[in-house]
Amino acid sequence: MNIKELISEEQIEERVKEMGKEITDYYKEKTDELVAVCVLKGSINFYSDLVKRIDMNVLYNFIQVSSYSGKNTTGRIKVKSWVEESLEGKHVLIVEDVVDTGNTLKYIIKYLERQKPASIEIASAVVKNVYQHGVNVKFPGFDLGDYFILGYGLDYDQKYRNLPYIGYVE
Repeated sequence: MNIKELISEEQIEERVKEMGKEITDYYKEKTDELVAVCVLKGSINFYSDLVKRIDMNVLYNFIQVSSYSGKNTTGRIKVKSWVEESLEGKHVLIVEDVVDTGNTLKYIIKYLERQKPASIEIASAVVKNVYQHGVNVKFPGFDLGDYFILGYGLDYDQKYRNLPYIGYVE
C-alpha cells in the first residue's frame, strides 16, 4: 500500500497544542471539570495528546463504536462499550478522530444526551468537508477533502494506527 504523508507529526503536535488552549479558554468560565469521552479505537492517539494540553481537571471516559469495515463505512453502527459513569449536569467533550458522514457522532450524541449533561461539545482531529454531516464540531483539528486517511490512530483493517503522522492511500 502506498501511503503519502498528508499532515506531519509536527503539524499535528502544534494544532493539538492550540486546540488544548482553545478548549481550556472555552470551558474555564463554565466549569473546572470536564468529562472527555474518547471514541475508541481511532481517537486514542489524539485523545492522549489533547487531554494533556487541557488546563483543568479532565475526567477520562471511553466508548467504542464502529461503522467501518476496511475502507468503507458499513452504514451500521456497532457498539462495543459505553460510558458507565453518570454524566448528569457535567460538561462533556467528545473526542473523535474523524468526522466523515457524521452518523456515528449523531448516534453517540443522542445516547449521551439521555444522561442530561450540562453540555456536549466535539473535538475532532480531522473533519472531512465532503459531506453535509450537520454535526457542529466546536473544536476542529484539520479540514480535509475526500482522502482515505490513516495513521495517528486511524487504521486500515486495524493496521497503520501507530504512524506518527496522518497519511492517505494513493
